[in-house]
Amino acid sequence: MTGALTWARLSYRQQRWELLLVVLGVAGVAAGMGWLANTLEALRAASPDCLAGVGGSNVSESEGPAAACQAVLNDYDSTEDLASNLLNLAWAAPFGMGVILGAPVVAREIDGGTAQLAWSLSRSRVGWLLRRIAFIAVFGLALLAVLAVASELLAAAILPDRTLGEDFTWFGRRGLPVVARGVGAIMVGVLVGAIVGRVLPSVLASAVVIGLVFAGLSLAHDQWNRAEATVQPRYLESVEPPEIEMTALGVAYGIETADGEFMSYGEAFDRGLDDNFRGEDGKVYQSEADLAAGRSMGHDAWLMIPGERYPELVLRDSVVAVIVGLAALAASAVVVTRRRPT
Repeated sequence: MTGALTWARLSYRQQRWELLLVVLGVAGVAAGMGWLANTLEALRAASPDCLAGVGGSNVSESEGPAAACQAVLNDYDSTEDLASNLLNLAWAAPFGMGVILGAPVVAREIDGGTAQLAWSLSRSRVGWLLRRIAFIAVFGLALLAVLAVASELLAAAILPDRTLGEDFTWFGRRGLPVVARGVGAIMVGVLVGAIVGRVLPSVLASAVVIGLVFAGLSLAHDQWNRAEATVQPRYLESVEPPEIEMTALGVAYGIETADGEFMSYGEAFDRGLDDNFRGEDGKVYQSEADLAAGRSMGHDAWLMIPGERYPELVLRDSVVAVIVGLAALAASAVVVTRRRPT
């Protein structure tokens, strides 16, 4: 226990300014989320007639007398927009942790010339690496857990009538993925720092590498989701989207042809089918003549994954992020073991 506390104190001293920065950032964002959640709930409680049934960017002038409710609706709308935008910070926070906390862990030791002495005094460089990472990782993930909980509470305040456990709204911006992606981002940052060996270049390089790694993961998840998605009709003219369209994950939007083939709008454009005509029933026609004759080529559709699969995809996304983190940690151990200080 004493050894662990010693390493924790050492890690804190070496990165106290970075730790202070992330603490202030997370505290500010979490406090903002809590305040906005409370404000939304207070507005609904104070004006139940005007705000009955609103939430999730569905604010409308149709609820209550327009003159009496317009000010309340405007206030609620602006607060909800701010709350929705604040959830984007929960999405960005794991990547920021990787850059600010992960990249300097090993790079600072090499850059400062203390790595050679530390490695010579340690029984194992891998053990040294794990001890150096442990405090920073636990500290960063604890802060991300605070954001994950705060983002879930804010999402629930924005959408009070929805079951968010079966709803893909703000997927990746709330809950478990916020913490799991932090594991991957911090470890990728550590790896970049171990390779580069200079603090400032490591920070800059890690921002690029982390972005590329998670952009690649996003593309891979998109293809994975597309393979598992089902085709559903999509009625663009409908004023109120069906409940399934509000809670599902939209993988791709396009046209389902008469023979059952799905084409995204981009694929339809590539095939020269962009100048199509649509009827009010969602059917798609290649020409005005076809529209007049009722010869449809298909109908608007989308590839979707229903909201009931939300827990499954959250777990899958989180496991993949953690696996990336573990792979980066293993690579960092190899780099540290073989590296000679410069």
